[in-house]
Amino acid sequence: MRPKSTGPTITDVAGKAYVSKATVSHVLNNTRFVEDETRQRVLTAIAELGYRPNALARSLTTRRTGTIGIIVSDASNYFFGELLRGAEDVLRPANYAAIICNTDEILQHEEHYIDLLLGQRVEGIIAAATSQQWAVLDEAALRHVPIVFVDRRFDGLQGPFVGADNVTGARLGTSHLIEAGHRTIGIIAGFQRLSTMRDRLDGFRQALALHDVPLPPEWVVPCPLSVEDGRQATLQILSLPERPSALFVNNNILMLGALGAVNDLGLRCPEDISLLGFDDHPWASVCAPPFSVVRQPAREIGHAAAEMLCSLIGNQPVEPSVVQLPCELVLRRSCCPSHA
Repeated sequence: MRPKSTGPTITDVAGKAYVSKATVSHVLNNTRFVEDETRQRVLTAIAELGYRPNALARSLTTRRTGTIGIIVSDASNYFFGELLRGAEDVLRPANYAAIICNTDEILQHEEHYIDLLLGQRVEGIIAAATSQQWAVLDEAALRHVPIVFVDRRFDGLQGPFVGADNVTGARLGTSHLIEAGHRTIGIIAGFQRLSTMRDRLDGFRQALALHDVPLPPEWVVPCPLSVEDGRQATLQILSLPERPSALFVNNNILMLGALGAVNDLGLRCPEDISLLGFDDHPWASVCAPPFSVVRQPAREIGHAAAEMLCSLIGNQPVEPSVVQLPCELVLRRSCCPSHA
């Protein structure tokens, strides 16, 4: 049996171009000046042989791996999918490959993945952190690996950070419900360990306070970020003896659960209960009824974070180091004026 071919090697390229292996390496890695005629001979040999450099060996020479780590909580969530697309729009032209890590909001998974990424010698990390309890963050700093945080913040974080202006976005959505005449408004508040959920609850409370709208404590229901938990939280609030006429829902996954609960109870949206959610999603415009939302600039967040990270990798200053992008109110048909 003939051994399986491993393809052309750097030795093959050097032989075909009549140069040393060191010269081929200098051409590939731009580590030393090579005469134009010699460089062209090497490039022609590479093309004719179909040679592909060994990325691992190349990284040992250049001290660069061409890889970026991206840590998100749920890659199946449309928001994070769009964020990843935005980051890719920057990283691909810059010849970076991304290693995507999915944490499911579990702190131990975050610590595992950041340790793994450092072991892979990534050149930088974009991270949606669940909390500040990352035991290996100091190790990242010691290795001079820049980290840009996205979406979530934690106490003491000075930047770099890119996210949405969640407080203003929630205030904008809640104000719309109030202006439609609703004076009894509840909130499916989500996972309060996350800064995004806390910020949206703050914006919700601010809008109510600004318009002197009361908020009974039982109309604020925190819950994990899943469809079923959103359904159960909505059933809880809509099964109260006195239920609100409108609900603000803090996340697109929770919105699906809220719609399921409305159907379970035989209620009509928006005739019996108005719903307005935070986050957009393709299904939101085609469900029955189409869902009014506060839309985050997810792709723009990923794009800005990747640009910031590339600047940090290149030792370029980043100003400002904290960026909060505005949200947009998108009105469809899940909200109607209150009949109260």
